[in-house]
Amino acid sequence: MAQKKAEIRVFVDGVPLKIVDDLIGIMGNTRSEVVRTILQEWFHANIEKMEDWKKHRAEAAAKGYVPRKPDVR
Repeated sequence: MAQKKAEIRVFVDGVPLKIVDDLIGIMGNTRSEVVRTILQEWFHANIEKMEDWKKHRAEAAAKGYVPRKPDVR
């Protein structure tokens, strides 16, 4: 089963928008790709540290957001 995907729309202004624009070409080719990369890197660096990560993972699998078995790396 493939992972669920969805469009998430956000509005950013001021300094955060300038930073996103400055990262185009470094972290992605569009604003959307830059924000996606930042979000993925943040989750990768932080969410695994949460004590209840396994609970969140199990709930996501039960609701079809991710495959029931995690990818082996």
